[in-house]
Amino acid sequence: MANIKVALVGCGAVSNSHLTAWQHIPHAKILAVCDTNSKLAARTSKEWKIPRSFTSVLEMSDFKEVTLWDICTPINTHKDLANQAMQSGFDVLIEKPMTITSKDAKEIVECQKLTHRRAGVMHNWLFEPPVIKAANMVRQGKIGDIIGVQISVLHTKDDPMTANSNHWSHQLPGGRLSEMLIHPIYLLRFFLGEIQVKSVEVSKVGEYPWMKHDEFFATFKTEKELAGTYISFNAPRNAIYIDLFGQRGVIRLDIVTATLNLLPRLAMNRLNKALDATRQSMQLLSSTFRNALTVLSNRWFDGHETCIRLFAESLVKEKEPPVTVQEGYEVVKVLEDLYTRIESL
Repeated sequence: MANIKVALVGCGAVSNSHLTAWQHIPHAKILAVCDTNSKLAARTSKEWKIPRSFTSVLEMSDFKEVTLWDICTPINTHKDLANQAMQSGFDVLIEKPMTITSKDAKEIVECQKLTHRRAGVMHNWLFEPPVIKAANMVRQGKIGDIIGVQISVLHTKDDPMTANSNHWSHQLPGGRLSEMLIHPIYLLRFFLGEIQVKSVEVSKVGEYPWMKHDEFFATFKTEKELAGTYISFNAPRNAIYIDLFGQRGVIRLDIVTATLNLLPRLAMNRLNKALDATRQSMQLLSSTFRNALTVLSNRWFDGHETCIRLFAESLVKEKEPPVTVQEGYEVVKVLEDLYTRIESL
C-alpha cells in the first residue's frame, strides 16, 4: 500500500521527470494532476494513467486522498501554492528555484514551521551521479581542502526556454539567467558553504531580442575560497563542467556526459605529462563504461529521480529532507543579489 499519495501541480515539461521518478517508487502513488490548462491536465492524466485531473488547486485542496503536492509550476506561483498546500494539511516538494524573492522564500519557511508539514526543494544537480561521486571523494580527502571552484554552464541558442520568446523565464528579473543561476548557486554552497557575490559581468552575443543578456560571469568568495561561474546561451554544444580545486588535487566533472576525472599532484616533466594524459583518458573510458553498464541494468537515476527518492525516504522515515526549505531560502538570497546586479547593468 502506498505511503505517499501524490498530486502533481503543473503539467509542463519538467513534470515528466517528476512523474517518472514517483512511478518508480514502490511506496508512492500519483493520484492526481492539476494544471490551469484543462486539455494538458486531461492529457497528462490519461498518458500517465493517473485517476484524477483538476484545473484548480482550490478544488484539489478538498481532495484529501493525497498526502503530498509536488509543485512544478512557474516560479512566481511557488509561494502561494506551497503555503496553500501546507495550510491544507499536505506535504510539499517544490521545483527550483523555490521562489524568485527572498521575501517569498522566507514566507514558505515560516509557513512550514507553523504547519509542521514536511517540505523540500528540488536541487537536482546535487544528485547527478558524478556530483555524488565528487562529493564522496571530497569527504574522503582525495583532493585535500577545497580552495576554489569553477562552474561553467553552456547552452546552445536552440535551448527550448531560450528560443521561446513566450517562455515565462524571460519575464523574471534577470530573465532566463535567473532560472538557470540557481544551479551553480546551490552547488557552490554545497561545496563551499556560505558564499558572497563579489562581481557580476554580462554581455549580449546572440540574436534573440527578448534576451537582454545571454553571457554571464560572476565571482564569489567565502572566508578563504574563491569561485567563479560562467553561463552562455551561445555555445556550440550543451555542457556542464565543474572543477573542484583542492590543495592536493583537482576533480573535473561533466554532468552532461556523467564523467569525472581525479587529477592528483603532478611533477612537471615529459614523462609525467604523458602518463597523466593516459591516466585521464583511462578514467574517462572507465566512467563511460560504468555508466553504460548502469543504464543497461536499469540502475541509472538522474538528479531529479535521486532527489525525489531521497525526499520520499525522508517522508517515510520522518527525517530531514535532502534539501530543506531553509536551504532553499538561503540559495534564493544569493540569487536575488545576482539578478539585482544583472538588472542594474
